[in-house]
Amino acid sequence: MNDSLRTLTLTCLAIAVVAAVSGCSSQPGTPAKTNPEPPAPLALTTKDTSSTQSLQVGQQLRVTLNANPTTGYQWAVDGNVPAPLAQAGHPIYKRSSGPIGSGGTEVWTFAARATGSGTLKLKYWRAFEATTPPVKTFEVTVDVK
Repeated sequence: MNDSLRTLTLTCLAIAVVAAVSGCSSQPGTPAKTNPEPPAPLALTTKDTSSTQSLQVGQQLRVTLNANPTTGYQWAVDGNVPAPLAQAGHPIYKRSSGPIGSGGTEVWTFAARATGSGTLKLKYWRAFEATTPPVKTFEVTVDVK
């Protein structure tokens, strides 16, 4: 490559680098825009029943409860999901590493969609025994800010 072509190539490369770097920086006096990370999900278990929990709008609430669907029992929302929350998908059952029929855990996920407060109630029951009280309950008061 001759010297004049090398000089032209290096000059073009330098201009491209300066243009790319200056396009990525913010203007003086203007704060750089960043997308804040969503708050980490709040993980609850049976030990958190009867507690009050604070959430931020956009944050997820994950409730992990022991379950064994082979017994006919299942977790279900008791009443309605409180207005500040929305259920995010279906509960996910995770079988334990023990033998078949030994049970596992069920994970319920809710999303805090608006400010407010309410009580989330879940019941462990047999739907075909609707008049029989649930064998377990989970209840948590949520305060979404």
